[in-house]
Amino acid sequence: MPSYLFQCEELAAFTHHVAPDTLFAFDLDGTLAPIVDEYGEARVAKPVRNALQRLMGLAKVAVITGRSRQDAIGILGFQPHLVIGNHGAEWPGLSGGRRWEHVQLCLKWRDRLHTALFYEQGVEIEFKGESLTLHYRKSDDPQRALAMIQAAIGDLQPQPRTIGGKFVVNVLPAEACGKGEALAAAMEELGCSRAIYFGDDETDEEVFRLPRSDVFGVHVGKNELSAATYYLNQQSELLGVLNSMVGILENCEYEAQCCDG
Repeated sequence: MPSYLFQCEELAAFTHHVAPDTLFAFDLDGTLAPIVDEYGEARVAKPVRNALQRLMGLAKVAVITGRSRQDAIGILGFQPHLVIGNHGAEWPGLSGGRRWEHVQLCLKWRDRLHTALFYEQGVEIEFKGESLTLHYRKSDDPQRALAMIQAAIGDLQPQPRTIGGKFVVNVLPAEACGKGEALAAAMEELGCSRAIYFGDDETDEEVFRLPRSDVFGVHVGKNELSAATYYLNQQSELLGVLNSMVGILENCEYEAQCCDG
């Protein structure tokens, strides 16, 4: 069961993990940006954005999100060192980082789900390229909506991989890369020897379950079932953590300059 981060021993362990060679990685919705009813209106608050940009000047920063990369960069309002979209399946690159066979499969699934769920009140289908997200937050009967969504997904061919969330069901090709694989690859690509990862959803559990002592997992929101080692009570606490990390790294930089001088 995760421990609350803002306790003496937990903060000491956390501080030990904050270093210039740490990859600071984040989920987006519910972690850097508050959950909102209209998913198209999510935004990262200016103080959080400013703290992240200061952090970028001191260490590597990555965002691994279920959104498409393009949507994520718009919500962030800036571009971190690395933005990985579609739950780990969409990487930046010269070819746009797209897996077109996955995109085509998701297009086919979207059309079938749209037909199956057209009359289901409060259900929205978000096509993101390499994955789909079915939202049912606006349904008057969420349990019925979820049952209808699961039944419609059960009829898809080939059968997709699904990941639940807060009034959402994510649909991905079975062989698509997940967030755990994405974080490990990001550490290697950015040359980081350790990582601190913040996330709040079921998709982030792939990171928290990684069998690695060099990954420090923090769940945003208390969840006794999470595999994360630590947790924050709520999303609004993240800004204080970001500022603390910036302060620690600025102090490291100052001490290094003193030694060089």
